[in-house]
Amino acid sequence: MKTKYLSLILLTFILMAGCVKANKVAFSTNDLNKIKLELVKKQTSKEGISYSINLLNGSDFVIKQNNVFVSFPIKTSQTAYKGNEYKVETNGNKIDIKPGEKVILNVFMPFEGIGEKPLLGIDNPSIQLIGYLENVDNKHKFSIGGDLIKK
Repeated sequence: MKTKYLSLILLTFILMAGCVKANKVAFSTNDLNKIKLELVKKQTSKEGISYSINLLNGSDFVIKQNNVFVSFPIKTSQTAYKGNEYKVETNGNKIDIKPGEKVILNVFMPFEGIGEKPLLGIDNPSIQLIGYLENVDNKHKFSIGGDLIKK
């Protein structure tokens, strides 16, 4: 009888330990550096600018859900910029982007409604990705971004 209870308790601990380890996902900034956003094509018209962007998941984790935005930063002086709350979300995005997978994103940035062009860094657009690795919760949320056009 004692062996039966002892075996049951031991089995319970083994199952609990296995479940706890299976739910842990640890990622580092090195993993985030492997997620790349690269400009493929830029096309300008009198209505605005369209961009085609590669999103490459070079990490070892699935990007469960994400949103990618492009914006024109606001000029504060000749060489300084600040963020702009006016952002446009890209088209063509998907959920569950597997390691090694590439997704082509497209966005059109209209000139109409953006305000005074001289105050915006139209030649220096910013890109931002907000997403989740492996699980959609606050522990797995990340954000990367920077200049869309690399100099």
